[in-house]
Amino acid sequence: MHRLLLLTHRYLGIALGIVFVLWFASGFAIMYTGGMPALTESERLAHLPDLDLSQVQITSQQAAELAGSSAVPRLHSIMDRPAYEFPGRRPRIVFADNGAILKSTMVNSRELAARFSGVTADTVTRVGRIEEVDQWTIGLRNELPLEKFSISDEWATEIYVSPGSAQVVLATTRQDRLLAWLGAIPHWLYFVDLRKRGALWSGSVIWLASLGSFLTVLGLVMLFTQMRRVKPFSPSKAIPYRGLMRWHYLSGLIFGVITLTWVFSGLLSMEPYSWNTVRGLSNPRDALQGGQVDLLAFSGFTQTDTQQRLHRIAGEANIKEVNFKRVLDGHFYQLVMSSQDSPWGFDRLLIGATSLLPQSALFSEADIAQRLQLHAGSNTLISAQVLSDYDNYYYSRTSRVAPTAPLPVLRVQFDDPMQTWYYADLRGGELVYQSHRWGRLERWLYNGLHSLDFGFWYRSRPLWDIAVILLLSGGLLLSLLGVTMGLRRLRRDSRRMLRGS
Repeated sequence: MHRLLLLTHRYLGIALGIVFVLWFASGFAIMYTGGMPALTESERLAHLPDLDLSQVQITSQQAAELAGSSAVPRLHSIMDRPAYEFPGRRPRIVFADNGAILKSTMVNSRELAARFSGVTADTVTRVGRIEEVDQWTIGLRNELPLEKFSISDEWATEIYVSPGSAQVVLATTRQDRLLAWLGAIPHWLYFVDLRKRGALWSGSVIWLASLGSFLTVLGLVMLFTQMRRVKPFSPSKAIPYRGLMRWHYLSGLIFGVITLTWVFSGLLSMEPYSWNTVRGLSNPRDALQGGQVDLLAFSGFTQTDTQQRLHRIAGEANIKEVNFKRVLDGHFYQLVMSSQDSPWGFDRLLIGATSLLPQSALFSEADIAQRLQLHAGSNTLISAQVLSDYDNYYYSRTSRVAPTAPLPVLRVQFDDPMQTWYYADLRGGELVYQSHRWGRLERWLYNGLHSLDFGFWYRSRPLWDIAVILLLSGGLLLSLLGVTMGLRRLRRDSRRMLRGS
C-alpha cells in the first residue's frame, strides 16, 4: 500500500503538475484582472450619448405594438437617436422619434466602432465578420454574428459591433488581452477551442480538479507516512529526503493544506456531480411588482410637460437611459444618470409615472414581507430584518465598473426545508439576492476557501493581498518543484527503457 501511494502520487503529479503551475501562476494576475475582457456597465453607459427626451415622440406602448413584443423595453440612444430596445434572443429596436424599426441595412458598423473609440473612420480597419465565437467573444454567443474592427491607436484596440442592435458589445486593448492570457485564460482553461465546447470544457475542468484534489490528499497523507520516527524527535532527521525532494516535502508541509482547499474549492465552482442542484423557495422575479408592467401607465411620456419635468429632476446630471418599472403596484420611470458621487459614475432614480415625483422614501418593509409570504405558501416567515450594512452572504466591493449591491435591504427568512433567505432593496423595491442553506454552505466552501473571503480580512487591503500573494507563491513553489522532479523522473525512466531495449 505504501508503494502504491508513492507511485500514484508520483505519476499523477507528473500528469497534473503543469496544470497546477498554470493555476497558481495565473492566480497572481486574476486577483486584479478579475476575468475575461468585457464591456462593463460603466463603459457601456459612458459611451452612450446623452438622452434628449424632447426627441421622443413614440410611447413605450406604441413601440411594443410596432415591435410585436410583450417584453418591457429600455430607452437609450442608438445611432444618436432615442430608441426602445426590447430584450430577447434577437432584440427588437424601435426608434422613439418616428417609430421606425432598426434593420441591419441601416447600420454603419465601421462608423459605430470609430465613434466608440473617439477616432476617425479612416483609422478603423475591418477585420471581418465573426460567425463563430473567437477567444474574446466566448460569452457573446447570443450576439453573433458580429463585425470586428481594429483601431490604429496606441492601445491596439479591437472593437466588436453587433449589426443587429447597432451597438458595440465588446472592446479590448492589447493590455486587456495580455492580462487575460496571464490570468483568466489559463486559470479557467478558457482556451477557445475547448471553451466553445461547453460539455467538454466543463468535464475537463471537473476531472482535472477532482484528480488534483485526490493528488493533493495523497501528498498530505505521505507527509506522515514518509516521515521517519526518530527519538528524540528532530525535524531535520525526520525528513527522509535531500535536495529538491526535501524542499518539495517542506513546501508541502507548509502549503499543502491551502493547495488542497484551493483545488477543491475550484472544483466546487463547477457544481460537480450535481451536489448542489437543490433550490429554495421558488419566488418569481416580479414577486414585488404586483403584476406585469403596464406600458399604458407611461402614456404621458411623450408630453412636453413630462419630458421637461424629468429633465428638471435630473438637474445637471446627464440622462443615459430610462427604464419602465412596476414596484408594489406602482409604476415608475427609472432614470439612469451620470453621478459624481457614485464610485461607478452613475446612479439610478425612481420617479412616479403619475405623480412625476422622485421616490425619496424607502418602500414599506411590511408590504415587501407580505408579498414574499404570499408566494411562500404554507412556509412561515420567521424573520424580517433591515440591514444597513452587508452580511456574510449579501455584499459587494466598491467598484468603478459596476454598481455596488444596494443598501439598505430587507432580509426575509423562511422556515422552509431549505431555509430560504431573500434580500429586497428598500430603495429600488426589487429582490436583489436569494440564498438557501446549501448555497450558504457553498459560499464558505467556494468563496471562503478559494478567495479567502472571510469577513473583515477580505475587506482589509492590503493585508488580504499580502496573505494571498504569499500563499500563491508557496503553492507555485510546491508545484514547480513537483514538475521539475517529475520531468527528471521521466527522463531517467526513458533512458532506462532505451537501455533495456
